[in-house]
Amino acid sequence: MFIGENISTLYTELRPDDTVSYALEKVNELHVQQLPIVNGKEYLGLVSEEDLLSAEDATRQVQDLKLTFPFLYVFDYQHLYDAMQYLERYAYDVLPVLNSQKEFLGVLTTKELLRAVNSTLSMQQQGAIIVLEMEDRDHSVAHVAHLIESENAKILNTGVRVFENSNRLELTIKVNKNNISSILASLWRHDYIVKSSFNDGSDQNDIQDRYNLLMNYLDL
Repeated sequence: MFIGENISTLYTELRPDDTVSYALEKVNELHVQQLPIVNGKEYLGLVSEEDLLSAEDATRQVQDLKLTFPFLYVFDYQHLYDAMQYLERYAYDVLPVLNSQKEFLGVLTTKELLRAVNSTLSMQQQGAIIVLEMEDRDHSVAHVAHLIESENAKILNTGVRVFENSNRLELTIKVNKNNISSILASLWRHDYIVKSSFNDGSDQNDIQDRYNLLMNYLDL
């Protein structure tokens, strides 16, 4: 759950005296659009592919370029959700990670973030997913959990998506079993609106449904 536990093994950093041509080769090799510039353990900023391509002289050192990206970073002790906000807001491919002494540790990539969030949300564990739609005032995870547990199931994770300019929200729940007919019946009896369910033995494409649900949950 911590950013520091999911630092990429890719060697992405550039030295200040690296040339533009070397940096462009590295961008192409790693398939990213930004690279961190690091002097020892000091993080100096992110150089983008656009910055590199705009340089008139490919032998120029990256430390001499004008960097257009904001000077942003995250700390290793922060939660993954903090990194999600940065990567979504600024559309970064990599996010520099520093320790409490502001020493550069590495980067968090979008790929590593999705893998970590997938693990955090128990997506690799077997179980069905239920999506409920309800009024904000009716939102009670405790009551929903009671109904689910009364059907001999357990909640593995939950997520809430609030609709803009509306008093309605979407509650996504993953449970530890696939046969959820009794759970759905119990929710219906208590007037919950079951918007959809996934991986419950239906004929839907499970892989695509899981992917769509994760993207919807992350709001990426």
